[in-house]
Amino acid sequence: MKTYAAVDVARFFFCVCIVFLHSGAYHLVPGEWYVLHCLLRLAVPFFFVVTGYFWGAGIYEKKRDMKEALVKFEKRMLYPYTVFSILNIIVAAIELHMQGETPVWIFLKICRSVIFYPFGALWYIWACIIAVPLLYLFLKRNRLGSALILGFLLYAMALLMNSYYFVIEGTGLQRIADLILKVATSARNGFTVGFFFVGIGVWLAQNHEMIYSKKWVRGAWTTAVLGYAGLVAETILIRNRTTADDHSLFLSFILLIPALVVLLLNWRLSIRKEQSELIRHISTGTYFLHRFFLSVLTLSCAAAGLETNRMLNFLLVLCLCFAICLWVNKSRKEPLYSLLK
Repeated sequence: MKTYAAVDVARFFFCVCIVFLHSGAYHLVPGEWYVLHCLLRLAVPFFFVVTGYFWGAGIYEKKRDMKEALVKFEKRMLYPYTVFSILNIIVAAIELHMQGETPVWIFLKICRSVIFYPFGALWYIWACIIAVPLLYLFLKRNRLGSALILGFLLYAMALLMNSYYFVIEGTGLQRIADLILKVATSARNGFTVGFFFVGIGVWLAQNHEMIYSKKWVRGAWTTAVLGYAGLVAETILIRNRTTADDHSLFLSFILLIPALVVLLLNWRLSIRKEQSELIRHISTGTYFLHRFFLSVLTLSCAAAGLETNRMLNFLLVLCLCFAICLWVNKSRKEPLYSLLK
């Protein structure tokens, strides 16, 4: 019987990485540039591919109706997305007011966030909500290959407005990229990033009978090594060059992340199903909660005139999120249980 304990443990690890990143605590560790790009930046593309794999597995392995799977997925994502969007918008509005922004500009920035780049690290959720219906349009026509080609082209565009901005620097494309980034905040969204990486996850699910073979595992090890070597090379390449946005997108992710997912799917951990499920729920809940608590903590320190300590903030928020998620999963209190699992 297949288990996904290793994937759940990896989710947990990368969730901690996300909190570490957003707290800014990584600035305090030696070699922060390499820690950021060669470890922390793996989290989001990993989440995208895993999301695509499990959504696709429901269709191709468990034989669920594709449209029903789409509707179920959208409902599952929209509920926490809506709740935490409201909470993070409130906190962001308070922060903008404290920074001296006028009500009109606060309103406009909130509108921009709702359309393009949600507050509270929810862009990944918003991207999934967009990416899965787009993929559905291709899948119902059995055109996943076309979707992946289109997704790669869109991802290449995002690269030029992110880590590879130096390629278009000083050209007419730079002015276009600058306008897009000014309007949309970021080029990372469900079209340019989510569509491609969720699509890769669905492609893995289509090949679910083969990815557990020794041939695929050997290939995944080779691909992962090559992909990680490429990531290190790209990290060195962009260090002294002009980048845009958060310089978080890399070509090597296309090899590294799917290979990592295949290896995790084939790794059998001695963890009971209940424990694996708890780890997964804690990861999900922590992802939704952490940015809100980080913002509240930062605003509280600013209001009290206290200097913030990034490492302390990381530890406090992480412990608080874990405690809440453990309590919710033990008590199964609604609506929190459905919201955070």
